[in-house]
Amino acid sequence: MESSFRPIAIAVEIIVLMGVIYALFLGVKLSAFDFGLEEKYQRFIDWVFVVMGCLAFVFFVAHLIVFYPRISL
Repeated sequence: MESSFRPIAIAVEIIVLMGVIYALFLGVKLSAFDFGLEEKYQRFIDWVFVVMGCLAFVFFVAHLIVFYPRISL
């Protein structure tokens, strides 16, 4: 019998992981523009990070659903 805590635990872990990924991408973006990347590339960089973020989200969801341990009470 599976409890309802597993989906909640997976959702919380996804939120935390995507927060870390967002902070990482924002730091890379800001430092790239600080070191001289021109503003005309900002829209392209934003799209690249959105696509990479979506791929990371799909990766994390798939792996957490498959490999997250069963919680038994």
